[in-house]
Amino acid sequence: MLVLLYHRVHPKFGVHPELFREQMLFLKRRLRLVSLKEAENPPPFSALVTFDDGFYDVFHYAYPILKELSIPAVIFVSPERLLNSQVVRTAPHYSNVSTYEAFKNSFLNKDNSAFLSWGELKEMKDVFSIQSHGLTHRATVGGGGKPFKEEGKDWRIFSLSEEERKKVKVGTSLTSILVKDKREAERELSLSKEIIEKNLGIKVNSLAFPWGIYNGELLETAKKFGYRYCFTTVRGWNRRASCEIKRLAVGEKKSLRWFKIRSLLYSP
Repeated sequence: MLVLLYHRVHPKFGVHPELFREQMLFLKRRLRLVSLKEAENPPPFSALVTFDDGFYDVFHYAYPILKELSIPAVIFVSPERLLNSQVVRTAPHYSNVSTYEAFKNSFLNKDNSAFLSWGELKEMKDVFSIQSHGLTHRATVGGGGKPFKEEGKDWRIFSLSEEERKKVKVGTSLTSILVKDKREAERELSLSKEIIEKNLGIKVNSLAFPWGIYNGELLETAKKFGYRYCFTTVRGWNRRASCEIKRLAVGEKKSLRWFKIRSLLYSP
């Protein structure tokens, strides 16, 4: 089974909506698009569409396309970044906020306007299965993850504490808070699941690791708190549903030709 990983669908800061539509149409012609429930026992030549982070533009751009084409999907969200149900949207919420600025605003200023609200998630339930991306999406300086290439230029830096930001230099690696501290891991996994289930009246059984960083201990912790499926950023295809789900990341700079070739390559 092919599992696709998206973050944003946006004319400037993500996969362009027109390209996203073409990608979905191609998948509909060549593969069977399944829901999270169906992915537990996927038929041959199937695909699952997933989104990480919970950006508002998923609601504004991706959701209408998926609904029109009757394509189910999964979105992984961090409850502490979600807005209350009474938010009133204006154009700047989705037209001029880069991923860099969105993370900076969220972690430093507690401004989560680039992310979804609980009300929007409720509206999206007819298309999306809503699952956990940890409680806060926090990270720490440590020994795992991709190193910073330019000092102060990587948007991941804003998820660090003020003290830890001082330690970041070129080549410094990032470690998810979930991996570094067991007690914090348990809090992140248990509370995110509990809050999503309470607010949306749904069952949460899947987790996407923040930053894509995890280890065997974290997998066991996830199982302990009722997560049956853990979605990674490891590239590959899946013979059957297991605790570790590989995904193919789709970025904004990838062409339709690239998408077609990779989609078929990872869906034997």
